Amino acid sequence: MADPIPQSIPPGRFLASVLSIIGLSMLLMTIGWVDVKPNEVAVEVNKVLGRVNPTSRGVGYHFFNRWITDMVIYKISARSYPSDTLASEDYKKYNLELKTNDGQNVSVDLTVIYALRANEVPQLHQQIGKYFEDQILLPQIRSEARLALGRYPAEQIYQGSVRDEMQNLIKKKLEDVLAKYPAIQIHDALIRHFEFSQAFEQQIEQKKLAAQQVEINKNRALAQEEEAKRQEAEARGYKLKVLQEAEGRAQSAKIEADAQRYKLEQEAAGRLAAFKAEAEGKKLLADALGGGQNVVALKFAEQIPSKLQIWGIPTGQNNTSLMDLSGLFKGMFGGNSAGGAQAEQ
Repeated sequence: MADPIPQSIPPGRFLASVLSIIGLSMLLMTIGWVDVKPNEVAVEVNKVLGRVNPTSRGVGYHFFNRWITDMVIYKISARSYPSDTLASEDYKKYNLELKTNDGQNVSVDLTVIYALRANEVPQLHQQIGKYFEDQILLPQIRSEARLALGRYPAEQIYQGSVRDEMQNLIKKKLEDVLAKYPAIQIHDALIRHFEFSQAFEQQIEQKKLAAQQVEINKNRALAQEEEAKRQEAEARGYKLKVLQEAEGRAQSAKIEADAQRYKLEQEAAGRLAAFKAEAEGKKLLADALGGGQNVVALKFAEQIPSKLQIWGIPTGQNNTSLMDLSGLFKGMFGGNSAGGAQAEQ
């Protein structure tokens, strides 16, 4: 059995299909779209009229006519410029060759942290364009860094406080000069690294070593001075101790001498009082006995032994007998009866 003969497509319908395919292809070629991330904005540019839409496009998908409109994506979150990638790939291009106020050449790695204000990005695009970093940001960074660094001598740059002052000055100057571009918001300016010539670096190192040695010598001198002060204080303390001990001994000796003197004075006073009493007694005794001769006789009699016998030889031519005079003397001197009796026995 023979195949059926295909029916032919009407010419009008075929032409319509072709035109539809061509129109759809042209439509697909005309329509463009962009995906805007949370840290981005899109700027709509009319290529035919050369106008920029003053309202930026936010997060999401945005469709546009490729033939008439262009969409430019800007990153608005904070970032560093120059970035680490740019600095590593093209170091000389972004590193700053500057001079200090004393004529020393210094290579400075300066990074500026900045962000873009979303609502002001269309105006920035209208004024400068998408390459604003190299066109305005980098030249201003170089200019302000050169002016800031030129205020200080080379050696002061090594000081952290001076670098902080330079960074704050560069940041303030950039804010002032870029105020005519409100989309650019300067957050910070950081000096990450600086480098002088090798010869100058060696001079600085030698000077630092010399200064350190001076400080070491000063510290040693201060230590010796403190040791001398300590020894002097120790000597003063020892001297004070010796003086106090000597004063103590002198005070003790004085007290002992005073006590000995007082003792002697008391003993002398006692003896004097005894002498006075004895003399007074003798005086009273003499007064009672009727005079000094009686007292002498009494004392003589007191010295005569109880058994004393006194013999007398009478005078005369015819008398040759001995006389016992004991009783006579005892009677004269008032001897007691008991003594007389013992003498007689």
